[in-house]
Amino acid sequence: DYSIVLNSKDEPVCIIRTSDVKIMPMKEVPLDFAYAEGEGDLSYEHWHKVHIEFFTNELKELDREFSEEMLLVCERFELIDVK
Repeated sequence: DYSIVLNSKDEPVCIIRTSDVKIMPMKEVPLDFAYAEGEGDLSYEHWHKVHIEFFTNELKELDREFSEEMLLVCERFELIDVK
């Protein structure tokens, strides 16, 4: 599938092609997926920490609690074109 990515002003900035989508518990997200996100120092530990913080904060607003069993949609994509 192809998607147009928009910036904060709803302007197109690039086109991506989704190459893989998997749904899995947070505790099963593989090291290579965390690395591919390119965040922080690229370590799984950093990815894990910032995602726990993010999901904990977001779920509080919905009166829900974070769990390592929580299902995540893990999408892999490639950049096709940049505006």
